[in-house]
Amino acid sequence: MTTDPERGPPGPRGLAWLVDQFEEIIASLAAVVIILSVGWGVLTRYITAQPAAWSGEIATLAFAWLVFFGASACIKYHMHPTIDLLVNRFPDSLRRLVVGVNHLLMLSFLAFMVWFGTRFAIDAWESPSAVLRLPLTWLYGPVAFGFALMIVRYLQVMFGKTWYIDEDRETNAG
Repeated sequence: MTTDPERGPPGPRGLAWLVDQFEEIIASLAAVVIILSVGWGVLTRYITAQPAAWSGEIATLAFAWLVFFGASACIKYHMHPTIDLLVNRFPDSLRRLVVGVNHLLMLSFLAFMVWFGTRFAIDAWESPSAVLRLPLTWLYGPVAFGFALMIVRYLQVMFGKTWYIDEDRETNAG
């Protein structure tokens, strides 16, 4: 495998690609579910006398998955904002200390959210949703799962793994 200096190294293939792009796959599927369920809800509202009551609930559930898996993808690509103007002016030793403390705080927050999200998801198992009567764990579970994935991606980024955004795609935000 050769590295193209313009685009970076080639990406993984097969199962490795699925693991590498897991967040994007889940978030994309969730976006499709949102579009289809909201579209169906609108269609049934204007065409039939009985609108699909379940469509809003499905869209809400899918939105939770989209948000937390999308946030994990943003960690991979360094798309979360940082304000480092002051830190960049510090001497090297102080800058390394601040960066180290920042990593510790970030990982602590992510770990807390995994714990909190897991507890919330487990406690919500007995609480059904309003229309479909699904356990609300389907709504709160992505919090725990998404933040756990954020820890993995954050550690990968900390230790030097780099993902490249395909600059040819129209949705490039990087």
